[in-house]
Amino acid sequence: MLTRGLRPAVTAVALMSALLMSACTTDSKPATTAPATVAIGLLVPSSGPNAQIGQQATLGAKLAIELVNRDVPAQPLPLPLGPGAGLRNGTKLTLIPGNTESAPEKVEKETTRLVENGAVGLIVADTIDVALSTGRVTDLLGVPLVDALSTSDTFGELNRTGHFRIQPSDQREVTTALDLLYRQKETSQYRRIVTAAGAPTGALGDEVASLKNSIQDLSLAAGYEAAGKDQVVSLATPNPSANQVSKGDAVLAVVTSPAEAAAANELAVKLKGTAPVIALGPAVSALDGVKNPAVLRAAGWSNEFAARNPIAQVIGSMYEQAYHTNLTEVAADAFMATLVLALGMDQAVDYTKTSVRNAVQAVNIPATQTIMPWNGVRFDGNGANQLAAGVVEQRSPNGYLVVHPMELAATPTLLL
Repeated sequence: MLTRGLRPAVTAVALMSALLMSACTTDSKPATTAPATVAIGLLVPSSGPNAQIGQQATLGAKLAIELVNRDVPAQPLPLPLGPGAGLRNGTKLTLIPGNTESAPEKVEKETTRLVENGAVGLIVADTIDVALSTGRVTDLLGVPLVDALSTSDTFGELNRTGHFRIQPSDQREVTTALDLLYRQKETSQYRRIVTAAGAPTGALGDEVASLKNSIQDLSLAAGYEAAGKDQVVSLATPNPSANQVSKGDAVLAVVTSPAEAAAANELAVKLKGTAPVIALGPAVSALDGVKNPAVLRAAGWSNEFAARNPIAQVIGSMYEQAYHTNLTEVAADAFMATLVLALGMDQAVDYTKTSVRNAVQAVNIPATQTIMPWNGVRFDGNGANQLAAGVVEQRSPNGYLVVHPMELAATPTLLL
């Protein structure tokens, strides 16, 4: 089973000390003539069907840029770069936006335009097919790409040199769900894992196929039985059948759309008292829009945990003050992706694409300097964040609450 490190509690004094120490480390860098500004490119769907994602990601990225550039001595900023005022030697960040329209065929032109206009690193916050296309282009251009939203394990098979993904992988989310079930062994003995999924096509279909394999393999490795691939419960209709699920089973539901999220919840309602249903996958946040959700969800972000995280509280307050709306999951993801790229740029030998890419590969951010429920940010050789970690949430009358892992849970109460 996955072993997760405890997140240390953060106090204002400890945080300020850490920031001061972090800021002091930049003094050892050799003095060079620094440019006044250096640019980050942002690829999001600012129009088209996913424009809302683009709007939220843009606000998150803008806040990160503002916090890096702005010196606010009255309030310590929880950033690994120190208390603001730019990168090393005072270089300020600028943001160059690019519109993907969530259309993979638009990506090459927009990506090339951003690089030609001076972007030495890029952020992408869009669907998996757009992220795949962007990764191909940036690999050819040699520019680092920090991916704010993608979780698919298929990226690790592409041998890309500069595509960095900050989110917990799909495999990590499966392991998180299995960890929760294992935790219940004293009170509820689950023997078999059943998969529920829809049937999307294209890159999303590839991700679902990979997730199905992960559920099978990881369930067996954890000591569970696993229902065969011909026994997958279909989420392709609003009224999924529960006939394939029995007492002693647990269901992992892969959701890739709001319709599938609603179907997974309907399945959980039908199976209440028989088998728990844990939703995971790229559309798990769509459960926010489901009326009276009964399904649990495994995710890489939790609004409820953010309200208890001192760093996320500071950033959330600044976000609300700046944009008059609450910090969303997408905005938080884009904020962290921008901060990761900014830290790489700050630590790079110079601002060439190669130097920045190598520096991002070496980024190491502890849990105490993120707004996420993770153990931090550190990339492996395939560009996956080794320290990203999932949580499982359960619906309560006041919204979703973290119920796993125990060290992050707001309450020990858990009803499966």
